[in-house]
Amino acid sequence: MSFNKLRAFLLRSRKSNTVLLSTLFIFLVILLFKDHLLPNNDPYWINFKITNPPKKESLTELSQQKLDTKIDSPFQYGCAAVPNGDQPRANAAFIMLCRNSELEGVIASIKSMERHFNQWYNYPWIFLNNEEFSPEFKYAVGNHTNAKVSFGKIAMEDWDFPSDIPEAELNEWIESQGDRELLYGNLKSYHKMCRFYSGKFYLHPLVNQLDWYWRVEPNVEFYCDLTYDPFIEMEKRGKKYGFNVMIYDLYYSIPGLFRHVQNFIKKHEIKVKSSWKLFVLNSKWLDGEDELGVYDGIHNSHELVVEIQDQIYLQKFIHEVKGKTEDVFTKNPYLTRRILQKSKQMPKLHEDRTNNEDYNLCHFWSNFEIARVDLFTSPEYQQFYQHLESAGGFYKERWGDAPVHSLAIGMFLDLNEVHYFRDIGYRHEIFAHCPANAPEHQLEYVANANYAAFADPQEAAVVVSPDKPRYNGVGCRCKCPKGYNDIEDSECMKKWQMYTQDDYKDPEPVNLESWKKRLTRKIKHHLIAGGSMEEDLV
Repeated sequence: MSFNKLRAFLLRSRKSNTVLLSTLFIFLVILLFKDHLLPNNDPYWINFKITNPPKKESLTELSQQKLDTKIDSPFQYGCAAVPNGDQPRANAAFIMLCRNSELEGVIASIKSMERHFNQWYNYPWIFLNNEEFSPEFKYAVGNHTNAKVSFGKIAMEDWDFPSDIPEAELNEWIESQGDRELLYGNLKSYHKMCRFYSGKFYLHPLVNQLDWYWRVEPNVEFYCDLTYDPFIEMEKRGKKYGFNVMIYDLYYSIPGLFRHVQNFIKKHEIKVKSSWKLFVLNSKWLDGEDELGVYDGIHNSHELVVEIQDQIYLQKFIHEVKGKTEDVFTKNPYLTRRILQKSKQMPKLHEDRTNNEDYNLCHFWSNFEIARVDLFTSPEYQQFYQHLESAGGFYKERWGDAPVHSLAIGMFLDLNEVHYFRDIGYRHEIFAHCPANAPEHQLEYVANANYAAFADPQEAAVVVSPDKPRYNGVGCRCKCPKGYNDIEDSECMKKWQMYTQDDYKDPEPVNLESWKKRLTRKIKHHLIAGGSMEEDLV
């Protein structure tokens, strides 16, 4: 072969390889991004199926896992057929506390609710204000729903703090919270709102006539279609309180709340219900005298046993190991670290511990609530509210209605009377929950004719791009925001997951002396056999 022929052959081979590699690269790109690059002939994912389920151990986040037990489960996976107008309705309404100045946020919330739920169910709206609503506000609100709309004014004696509290004292308490930079602590109106939602809200004539309410805030957003009636489903299943978000509160806004709640429990001999465990750190699992307080703050029976083991190891390491050279400390890093930590540890103070229980600060975020009105108008709850009112914490501290409601639910409701609305995508301020869509349970969006006639055409239009369903998804036509962190993956929600499992049982108390003897023998044999003090034996 001549040099020129060889050169031409190599050039042709190089071009062929380049074309082959380019084709292969394009194919891989299409394969990886086909959902974004190729037209979707099934825009609602009606026929989509999970063909290769992920392994259970790969589902590390709570938002990826299934939550379905006998205690609580989703009312509906995915979408149901759009109901007709003949189906029964509950004695229920949406209720929003708002001001004239919040009109833009009010309308945004109404639009989102009507689009994703109320166009099919037409539940009434109730708006409450401590001032008169303006004609402009009423007109604008009425233009964004076909449902009945009512406007109510809050009586001043229900909104303002009791007149027997000196104004100077009231201002001093609230201003001091501002000086300490407590969130909303220096806003008197915020204190009044929390107090109102904690008690007198339920006694307002427009609210008291209802069986159920769905609390809505200005400027919230819903991400999924809700094609069943939550009030009817709650009634069918014996549920009394429904939530969507469960998060931690700020300790310094409620430092004395739990102490006063425990006083109420003791005074009225309340036998708390099973929901109580959601909100407390229980130090009752130790049977024995903890004179040095080394087991203080441990709220799990297994962790208690581990700590008993570690204390035996520590005592042996300190008193029995001779000639503690650098090599000895290097071979026992865990025990060395424990000794150093103990030497620097501040004494533990428990400002609100009562009956070996602390408030863990978890609460149902009450800006989303679907609940029975009579839960909060009951003599028991109103007595509880009056107890808190007399303590003065709504102005001396910044007690929010969310922890007040949550601790009341812990006292008065069992877990099977509470429902987690996991399938409702919801955002308020910076916190958002948005579920994955349920595979094999999606339906095409069909707007209600009455809604389509008056709504903005763009808002009533067909949703062409719900999110692709995922394994363990529950939502209906959800369209989640990009780049959000789901608040469902919080430590408080993990407590909900744990306590609502069908096989959950409260741990047995740990007998300190019995475990000390048992582990002392076990550790002795372990060390004689050449074992290390760094090994876990329990």
